[in-house]
Amino acid sequence: MASSRVLILLALCVLPALLVEAVPLKEPYQVTGRVYCDTCHLGCEHKLVTYIAGAKVKIECKDDKNYVIKYSREGVTDKDGKFTIEVREDHQEDFCFAVLVSSPQTDCKKIVPGLDRVTAIVTNNNGLQETSPKRNVNSLGFKKDGKVAGCAGLVQLYNSDV
Repeated sequence: MASSRVLILLALCVLPALLVEAVPLKEPYQVTGRVYCDTCHLGCEHKLVTYIAGAKVKIECKDDKNYVIKYSREGVTDKDGKFTIEVREDHQEDFCFAVLVSSPQTDCKKIVPGLDRVTAIVTNNNGLQETSPKRNVNSLGFKKDGKVAGCAGLVQLYNSDV
């Protein structure tokens, strides 16, 4: 008798949690960002970067306990290097990232640690008052094989006390 009560209590507590996680959002999150080519090997966006059309990016969410991938969805950048990837579920308990996959530019396809992934917040249950489904992430960058003209002047400008 006691074991049946425990089973019923367990079912009443666990089942709703499973159902909530499986229910898609009424309005999916739209994770947006840009992909650039670091033409001067500076590791950041600057006035000489170019934006990459046709680059593949994915949203990847990992379980917060054992880091197993629970969600992954790929997208492609437009002519301006912008991407928007729809995420249809809330991932409050996960670590989510926008991650570089590949570049169509043969001379700018090197993936550099630190420029290859950025955090994506895909939950409304994070203490912020944000209710918009739009989620902007920092830009992601590939490294160009060689540097373009003007990089030396740009580095000099960045190192000056102007």
